[in-house]
Amino acid sequence: MAAAQQNSGWSWTKILIGSALVLVLVGVVYKLFGGPRQDVMTPGQIEADSLRNVLRETQKELNAAEQKAAKKDLTPPLTLEQQKAKLEKELLNKEMQEPLKYLSLDYEHTYRWFAGKEEYSGQIYNEAKYATFMNFEIRVTFLSETKTALDSKVYTLYKYAEPGGHIPFKFQSSSPGGYRYHRVELIRAVPYSPSLEEYEPNEQ
Repeated sequence: MAAAQQNSGWSWTKILIGSALVLVLVGVVYKLFGGPRQDVMTPGQIEADSLRNVLRETQKELNAAEQKAAKKDLTPPLTLEQQKAKLEKELLNKEMQEPLKYLSLDYEHTYRWFAGKEEYSGQIYNEAKYATFMNFEIRVTFLSETKTALDSKVYTLYKYAEPGGHIPFKFQSSSPGGYRYHRVELIRAVPYSPSLEEYEPNEQ
């Protein structure tokens, strides 16, 4: 009876030991094959990945450069005549923006006793190379002995002055009493263009 109980206890011990060994074995296998794995990259893999990134960025830059080149103006270059015409048009526009920069005048003064008026005559010169001007306004200012302005009058000359040309002018003006000096100056001119839609006059 005692021997049977001893054999029975030994059997249970072997079962428990076997179960423990099985659990340990299962745990080792799970750790080796079934658990979460971390990717470990070798230096070679890291270098290869870096090269792929460089190639990818280079390809992007090349694509961007090709797109930019494709958007360039494909208009054929201008001929010499076209370049000359374009330059002349630009110079014409520049001259038309500043009429007084290219205009000057000289004059003579005479007092007409029978008329009792001052007479001014002279020439207006257009030194522009391309622009024509018209409707010139000439102002005469009468000054006192202390060079103080006493009165002024403006006279408009409705003529055209071609590039490099000149036009005459003459007008008479009454003067205030007590004046001693006078000043004659061109104060305004209008650029002329056959097409007002193409050029807008800049009055000065």
